[in-house]
Amino acid sequence: MFRSRFFNKKFEFLTLAQVLEITGAALGEENDLDRKIFDVAILDKANSGQISFVNSGQYLEKFLISKAEFCLMEEKFIPKAPQGMVPLIHKNPYFAYAKLVQIFYEEKPTEFFAEKLIHPTAKIGEGTKIAPNAYVGKNVEIGKNCFIGASASIMDGCVIGDGCVINANAVISFAKIGANSIIFNGAKIGQDGFGFAHDAGVNHKITQIGIVEIGNSVEIGANSCIDRGAIENTVIGDGVKIDNLCQIAHNVVIGKGSVIAGCTALAGSSRIGNFVQIGGNSSISGHISIGDGAKVAGMTGVMRDVKPMEVVAGIPSMPIRDWHRMNVSLMKIGSGKKN
Repeated sequence: MFRSRFFNKKFEFLTLAQVLEITGAALGEENDLDRKIFDVAILDKANSGQISFVNSGQYLEKFLISKAEFCLMEEKFIPKAPQGMVPLIHKNPYFAYAKLVQIFYEEKPTEFFAEKLIHPTAKIGEGTKIAPNAYVGKNVEIGKNCFIGASASIMDGCVIGDGCVINANAVISFAKIGANSIIFNGAKIGQDGFGFAHDAGVNHKITQIGIVEIGNSVEIGANSCIDRGAIENTVIGDGVKIDNLCQIAHNVVIGKGSVIAGCTALAGSSRIGNFVQIGGNSSISGHISIGDGAKVAGMTGVMRDVKPMEVVAGIPSMPIRDWHRMNVSLMKIGSGKKN
């Protein structure tokens, strides 16, 4: 699995007894405490031997069909748990999950090689040019005919496809980038997602164990940031074009051919379809889905799902014709007051 390029899995498995001790959870029903838990996973990807969590009714649909063998949950979810799932009761399942991820995984420590900016384990393709002060880390793979600009950093384990351009001061970490993509000056890819679990007055950091997957012929604008995923990956599809100063949060998925103008922010786990157009300075709320071919006018605040081919504008977003009508009505009201 690609995750192993960047993270060490510290334990092959934990027993159910160990998980209960680590998290402070309680069993919903009597069970064999020697049962093995091999990994963490999200509800809709979890399978036998894996543990997930549910902490909001927003995920109820995924919870009801989840194949997770174990699940951290509040007591109210027990009656709805799928058959065969082992409920672990906790008042704050998200916090309990955060503890488990930290136990299971750790980032591989960065390994610098004395007085050399290109680690001897890095694989550099034929015809690739690298600026004298660029950094290329351990086990990095860079394809043929790439360009790595001044002061750019390609951190340990990253994979860069053929024909890519990584411009000056860009930083690439926890990432896999396809062929013929361009990363402009100062872009930052693969840093931690903004993930914290609040408990007892403290915001506890959640270890982010996903990566960033960027497709072929993608462009990422200057000083834009793309966070890596929390469990699953942040995914940027083929042919996506992202302007300058954009923020793409963890677990966002952007479909092929979509275009995102400058100063736009996409919150965590939002889903953008294929060939979507998003105007500048727009904000997309977390867990929102925007359908294929939709258009979002500049400075729009999207707080609900957008249907395929729909055109929306305003704060909160609405069909653009409704937004125009509302503005005309407001102008008439203002005009009436003046008279």
